[in-house]
Amino acid sequence: MIKYILSCFLLLFLNLSNSQTELKFNLASALILTPNIGIEVQLSEKIGYQLDTSATFFDNIEGSPFQTTQIFNEIRYYPKLKEGKNKRSFFIGPHVGYGMFTLRIPKFITSIVDTELKEEGSYQSGRNAYYGITIGKKIPLKNTKFNLELFIGGGSSQSNYKYYNKEGNRIFENPDIEKNFNQSGEELVYKGGLMLTYRL
Repeated sequence: MIKYILSCFLLLFLNLSNSQTELKFNLASALILTPNIGIEVQLSEKIGYQLDTSATFFDNIEGSPFQTTQIFNEIRYYPKLKEGKNKRSFFIGPHVGYGMFTLRIPKFITSIVDTELKEEGSYQSGRNAYYGITIGKKIPLKNTKFNLELFIGGGSSQSNYKYYNKEGNRIFENPDIEKNFNQSGEELVYKGGLMLTYRL
C-alpha cells in the first residue's frame, strides 16, 4: 500500500512542472473537525488526476472512539470548457479509495436490531474499499488564483471489520459463530463538500 501511495505522489510531482496544479482544502469538512486536503494535476485539456485524503482522530464521542482515514484516487473529465483563464467547470470522475475506521455503531441501527452491539460504548474497527463516481463544479473567484469547488461522491463501500465492547474486548454478533471478520457492502454517499482551491 505504501509503495502504491508513493507511486501516486511521484506521478503528481513529475507533472507539476508542465501542468496546471491545484491544492485544495475542504471548508465544509473543516467545520466538523475533519481535515480533507487534495491535489489535482491537469493531464490534458479535459482530463485531470486528483489525490485527496481526510481523517478524524476523536478518542471519545459518547463513550466510544471515532477515528477514520480515507484516501481517494480520481480521474476527472471536464466535458465542456469555458473561455478565459478558468476554462474548467462541471466535472465527473470515477474514483477508487481505501479507508480505515474505528467508530460506534449508529443508534438508528442498534435501535432496530436485537444484538449485543447495543451495549453502551461498543464499537467496530476495520477497513473499507470504495468504488464510485464524483460529480462537481468549479466556481471561479475573479482576479485570483483561489477558486471554490462544490462536489459530492458516492458508490459502493465494501468493509471488513470486528466488534468490540467499551473495554476493547472482542464481541460477536452471533456468539455461536466466531468469525475472523464481519463483512458488509453498502451503496451510499461517502464524500463531498466545498473545497477552497489554489492554482499554482
